[in-house]
Amino acid sequence: MRHSQYNRMRVPRIFYCRESHRGCFPLWRLRTLCFDLDCATIEKKEAAESAGRKTMGKKLRLLFIGNSHTYYNDMPNMVAEKSRKEGYDCEVTMIAHGGWFLEQHVQEPDVRFNILYGHYDYVVLQEHSHPFGPEEKLFDAVRQLNTWIREANAKPLVYMTWAKKDEPDQQACMAKAFRQAAQEANALLAPVGELWWEYRKNHPEVEMYAEDNAHASREGSEFAADCIWNTIKESCEQ
Repeated sequence: MRHSQYNRMRVPRIFYCRESHRGCFPLWRLRTLCFDLDCATIEKKEAAESAGRKTMGKKLRLLFIGNSHTYYNDMPNMVAEKSRKEGYDCEVTMIAHGGWFLEQHVQEPDVRFNILYGHYDYVVLQEHSHPFGPEEKLFDAVRQLNTWIREANAKPLVYMTWAKKDEPDQQACMAKAFRQAAQEANALLAPVGELWWEYRKNHPEVEMYAEDNAHASREGSEFAADCIWNTIKESCEQ
């Protein structure tokens, strides 16, 4: 049997016969099967190429607001690199100060100015984590920042961080607060902290923490960047 030049799928060798018998495959059904496989392969390839064309060169502007859990290992740039591999023309801006809470960013005129006039597509919000709380400060700050973000026609993304290495029990409290903050603001949520502990459990050979047992190692920052980018990518494709 001669296959179409478009057939790129391997078809197992089958004993062909023109009549349908037990253990044989009718030739007309084989031709139909091969045609279906050809079409499915071509359609899948065309869909992938179409998705690539849609994202290729698409501009994406991201603003990160937070503290050292944002700027450690230049994590925002890791997000940008991942997006570029997907065909996006991504630019990132970071406003991050060590040890800052989001409520401190709210008081900064430059933060409000950047949100309103920076023409960003997504604004990533990261709260102080060690120690974490009180929760009301997080809720109030996200509420105010969200007002400016919506005014600028951007989308807010809450970046859930992780508990210290020796304080795993704190993660549940942190996760609950981050989820509530995101829900109240109708914001995207990158559940880095929750997935962090699950990944550590399944991959104990990977050191996610820096030497201080609080910040991320480079591997940890890559993990956070993956989660944030996947959250943004899913939103972009909707």
